[in-house]
This record gives sequence, structure tokens and C-alpha cells, in this order.
Amino acid sequence: MAFALAALAAGALTTSCSDDDDNNSGDNTPQVNLAEAQFIVASGDPTTDLKGGIAMKVYTDMTAAWTNQSIYGTDDAVKSADSFTQETYNSETGVFTGYIYAQGSASEENGGIGTKKAGARSYKIVDGKLQQISSPVSLSNFGNTGTFGRYSYAAQISNPVVVRIDENGVGKEITLDIAKLAIGETNPAVSNIVDMGNNQVAMILTYTGIDEAYVAIADYDLNVSKVIKSDKIGPSVGAMRSVRYSQSAADDEGNVYVFCGGSESDDNKVGAVRINKGTTEFDSSYKFDILSKANGLRFRKVFHISGDDFLIEFYNDADKHGNMDASGKMAVVNMTSQTLNWVTGLPDPTTVSIVWGDGLNGSYYLPTAAPTSMSGGGGQGGGGGRPQYAPTRAESTVIPTIWKIDAKTGVATSFMTFATTDLLKAIKIVK
Repeated sequence: MAFALAALAAGALTTSCSDDDDNNSGDNTPQVNLAEAQFIVASGDPTTDLKGGIAMKVYTDMTAAWTNQSIYGTDDAVKSADSFTQETYNSETGVFTGYIYAQGSASEENGGIGTKKAGARSYKIVDGKLQQISSPVSLSNFGNTGTFGRYSYAAQISNPVVVRIDENGVGKEITLDIAKLAIGETNPAVSNIVDMGNNQVAMILTYTGIDEAYVAIADYDLNVSKVIKSDKIGPSVGAMRSVRYSQSAADDEGNVYVFCGGSESDDNKVGAVRINKGTTEFDSSYKFDILSKANGLRFRKVFHISGDDFLIEFYNDADKHGNMDASGKMAVVNMTSQTLNWVTGLPDPTTVSIVWGDGLNGSYYLPTAAPTSMSGGGGQGGGGGRPQYAPTRAESTVIPTIWKIDAKTGVATSFMTFATTDLLKAIKIVK
């Protein structure tokens, strides 16, 4: 194995993915003042979806009763002619980035990046509105996105290539050193990059046909210093069609959790392992057996709420957990107590599409939209390879809603509702 991968990982074989001041880990991070917090909501047009671009609006005050809001087509919203399937917000730089779906990109004549081109547009909030800060960045393709340090990034679906976008919206393509990371003839794909602080990241790697979890420790330039692996879980990545979803993240204390939602060879590998803050090895004493707590359900996506609480999106059926199968059954897990609490109060996952949310102060804000032909209900989109969702009809009786999920109780209540002329895409909280 190149880069002496086995030797580098030998010491880490585990055989030997926001702020909350009241959780099981005893985290005392100050709470964000919700009355002053800003948040960005992105929306599309139900009649055109990914062919109609994206509208974005900045709101202030997360304690207000927001009802029957309108974004798409309103004068106070900022419009992108290109359609986004993922969005990120870097709280260190204040940069909001939308990632352009190639099949939904507009021609340059119409203000788009260019027909059938993937890319990214970056914005900052100026006087309460988003303002684009640079020309769009072109991308070959992307499977997952995120932030670390003062950067945003997009990782390719099946190649070890990352486009890193700086605080000015300028992109740089970084090709990882294959000679260091290949296992035999198998090259890795990057399924997530988790910021560990102090110019260090944990790059979660997946290898086709290898049922283990791999993490490359690297700097912000993605120079790899070591690779560790765990055979306690399988690969850490979710998928729907050609889209890839991250299943790893850091908690508020800086511990990195690497999840596996579905192992190819062993149900006992469905769960999570941990890299403790300040270390670059897997914690040999930690393994969270999520499958048994979830009554045999596997999962597709993982989101950090705050503290050491995470929201997990499970498949709806224990016997249907393939690439095309529906998910949307939600649960809150606490990584310290290793408990699981099913979320109540959300719509039936077969009747809505679930889109990109965000967590803050012990709550997760989860948008739901009208069901679509692509998702079949319960689908959640993103990624550069496929659309987030496609509308089944121009009008729907489903009220687009952002739900507030309490991490302690698992109860979801309505936080914000929208007119049916909006097709919710995402909420990003400005901290």
C-alpha cells in the first residue's frame, strides 16, 4: 500500500459527522441570542425548480412568529439565475456559498455561469441583504460540500479532488496525492472534511469495496500527515443516486465523530466512532452501536445540532436501505450518553421532501417542502450530480415549513411557514 498506509494506521486500529450550554457533556458554551440571530433562507420556484434559479433572503430574530413568508419572486430577495443544490455558511468569514447544479445552470446571457456547468457562487451580508463577492467558481462536479478554517469547499464525487474557496470567493483546485492515499489499485473519494482547528482537518475517505472507515489528518492546504482507520464501523458516507452525503462532524467540544449508516458486510459496523479533541487517533474505548438503538434501521445522513447532540435521518424501512430507497425518519442521538430519541411532530416522511437545515442552541431547524417525483417523498437532495428534487405539480397543498426540533425532547414544532409559491431549499443560521 502506497505511503506506508498500513504502518501509518497501525497505531490507530480500533480493534486494540453550534452552541449549547445544557447537555449531557456539560458544555458551557454561551448561548446565541436568538432575538438578534440572523438566518438565510433559500427558495426555488415550484413550477420550474432547478431550472428557475434560486432566491435568497436574510431574516433577523429567531424568536419571532414567522408565517406565510414569500421569497421567490419578491423584490427584497436576492436572485441567482443558477440553481443551487447545496449551500454552506462559514461563520468565521461570513461567506454564504451556493453550489450550482450543472443541469440547472443558466446561460451567461441570462446571468448564469453557463449552460450545463457546475459551480459555486459566494455572498456576504451587506445591509441586511446578500451581496455576491466574486465571479462564480467553476467546478467539474461535486458530491459534498462544507467549510473549514476560513474556507468553503466542494469535493468531487469519485475523484480525490477538492476545490477550496477562500473568503473572497476565489477557488483553488487541490488534487490529493494519490500515491499517498491509494490502497492497492483503489483510489479514495473524499466524503467530508471536518475542521479540527489549528490548521488541521480530518478528511473522511471512502474506498469502493473496502468496508472500513478511513480518516486522513491534513492541514488546511490538504497536505496529509497521517491516515488512520477503524474496522469498528464501515465506510462513512451516505448516498442517493449519484449524490454523496457526509456522515461525520465535530461536536462543540471539538471531538470528531465518524458515523457509518450502512455496512456492506456486517450490521455490527453500523454506528459511530470518535477522535477525541487534541488527538489524531480513534478513541479505542468508544463505539456507539446505533443500529440496535434504532430497531434495525440504517441511516443516510447526519447533522450536528449543538453540544454533543446530532440529528440522524434514517431510512423509512429496515429492509429498504439502498441508493434509491426513501429516508426521512428522524432521531436525535446524544454521543456521550449514547441514547436515541425519535423525533415527533414532523409530517409523515412519505408526504414531504426534507431539505437542508441547521442547528443552534439545542435545536435543529429542518425545512420540509412539497413531495416530488424525484424523491417520492422523504427524499433529501443535494450534490452536483442530481437535482435536489423535481416538482410533481405546479401547485401543492403541502405548506412549506421550517420545523424547530428540540434536541432534549425530540419534539418538532413549526418555526416558520411559507406560501405554496415557494419551494424551500435551505436555512443557514448566521452566528
